[in-house]
Amino acid sequence: MRTKGVAFKVVAEILIAIVAAFVILSIFQSLLPSTGEPALCRIYRVILALPIPASIKPTIKECTIQPETERFILTETEKSKIVDSLAENMMKCWHEKANDGKSGITFICYEIFLKRIDGEIKEEDIAASFQQKGYCNILPNNFLDVERSPFVCGDLNKVYWQIGTISGTEVTVVIKYNAFQHRIEVI
Repeated sequence: MRTKGVAFKVVAEILIAIVAAFVILSIFQSLLPSTGEPALCRIYRVILALPIPASIKPTIKECTIQPETERFILTETEKSKIVDSLAENMMKCWHEKANDGKSGITFICYEIFLKRIDGEIKEEDIAASFQQKGYCNILPNNFLDVERSPFVCGDLNKVYWQIGTISGTEVTVVIKYNAFQHRIEVI
C-alpha cells in the first residue's frame, strides 16, 4: 500500500519538474527569442501530450505545427505589380513557411483576392519575375505546366501552375505548399 503512495508522489514530482522546466524555458525564450527554439518546441510538444488539464497547458504560437493561412485583398490592378506580389508570396511560402521545401506537411500559405487585373497573368509572367529577382536558384520553375513548354528558370520545376490564366475581376489565387511533391502549387 505504501509503494502506491510513493509511486504517485514520484510521478507528481516528475510532472512538477517538467512544468517548472518548461516555465523556465518559456521565460528564457521570451527574454532571448532566438535561443533554443527547436528544443523548446520539442519540450512543448511533450508537455502537450501529458495527461494534464488543457487549462494549465501553455500555448506557444511559434511552436505550432502548421502555419496559418494568410488571406488578404490585393487592391493593385496593374499587371506587373500583381505579378511581383504573387512572385514574392510564392517565394515567402517556399522559403519562410515551408523551410525551402523541407516541411513535412501540406498547407495553404496564402489566399489572395484580386479585385481587378489589367491584363492577363500567365505562369511565364511569374517565371520571368523570378528570373528578374534572382529567385530561379531558390525556387526553380523551368517547365510551364499549362503550356507544357520549357523555360529556363533553374534546374527543376518546383512551381505547379494549376490556375491557368489569371484575368478579369474578383479572382482568388491560392498559393499552397505540397509536402508530398515538395513544390508550390498555384490554384
